[in-house]
Amino acid sequence: MKTTTISLLGIVRRCWQHKLLIVINTIVVFILSALFIVQIPRYYKAQVRMAPEEEAGGSISSLATIASNFGVDLATGNSTDAISPQLYPDLFDSNDFIVSLMSIAVETADGKVKTDYYTYLMEHQKYAPWDPMVNKIKSLFKEKEEPIAAGAGSQFINDEHPHGLNPFRLTRRQTELVKTVKSNIVCSIDNKTDVLCIQVTDQDALVAATMADSVRVRLQQFITNYRTNKAHVDEAYYEQLVKESYDAYVKAQRKYAAYADTHQEAALAVVSTEESDLENEMEGAYSTYNALRTQLQSAKAKVQERTPAFTVLEVASVPVKPAGPKRMIFVAFMCCLAIFFSIVWLFRKEIFAKMSAGEVQEDDEEVEDDLAADED
Repeated sequence: MKTTTISLLGIVRRCWQHKLLIVINTIVVFILSALFIVQIPRYYKAQVRMAPEEEAGGSISSLATIASNFGVDLATGNSTDAISPQLYPDLFDSNDFIVSLMSIAVETADGKVKTDYYTYLMEHQKYAPWDPMVNKIKSLFKEKEEPIAAGAGSQFINDEHPHGLNPFRLTRRQTELVKTVKSNIVCSIDNKTDVLCIQVTDQDALVAATMADSVRVRLQQFITNYRTNKAHVDEAYYEQLVKESYDAYVKAQRKYAAYADTHQEAALAVVSTEESDLENEMEGAYSTYNALRTQLQSAKAKVQERTPAFTVLEVASVPVKPAGPKRMIFVAFMCCLAIFFSIVWLFRKEIFAKMSAGEVQEDDEEVEDDLAADED
């Protein structure tokens, strides 16, 4: 059976003979790929790294540190918090948390745009020339969006949700915007060190750095509010009790003073007994007031105790160079593909012949197997 072989020297000779074709294809691909990649807007990345406070203590913390080297997390199970550091990245999947970021004030590096993050994303983004056409084609295959009834889910709208954004019921366009923000803001945590990394991608370097730092602050506020919520409730409760007990003490004090002043000359036992009862009532009210004040101070100390500490390991900084797209790498890759396919085109006959020979060989083997089976 005749087989087709392609030697390395033959490839070099064939390529040299058709070098003009390869060069022309490469130049054409270089120009087209360069024109294509230049139209895609550049983007920048800024990141913040911080270490949240550890709650596991003593030997448990030491054991958790050793176990983390083997990919096992023991600290989470011993934490009293429902939201452990390992769950912080999951907060960024919450629509409510993402929508709360839309009110952050941003400014572009050139100073031409000063607005909130929502308006910046909606009105000041750059797009490739073909993006509007692609979006228009996509809209033809989407159902017409029905308007949301006025007041629907209005209880979820507050000062942190600007422009009437309702995280409970977003429109299709708002949902796409929220998905874009989720893809632009990435939060990850190192399971060994519990170091949290927040990375923000944006078309403007200053906006990326501003959002990275602002997201860090919002995350700290969210975790702090969660950790201290119970302590704040207790503090407000004891403040109310202290106020009520103080009013009761003042009322008992005045009642005792008024009775004592009006019965100074009386020597009757009943007067003395009544005065003693009023005095005891006043002292009991004062004791209650004093005890509740102690509880209030303890509740205030509990708020400070429950407030988590975050150590910022890397602050946000305005990136100098864009993170992408990698224009030179893209153009070089496309030129390599052009050279590769040009060579494949030059040797298409040999390649097809070798493939056909392989198929014929497989058919011959199948025939031989069938004959052997018949003989048996």
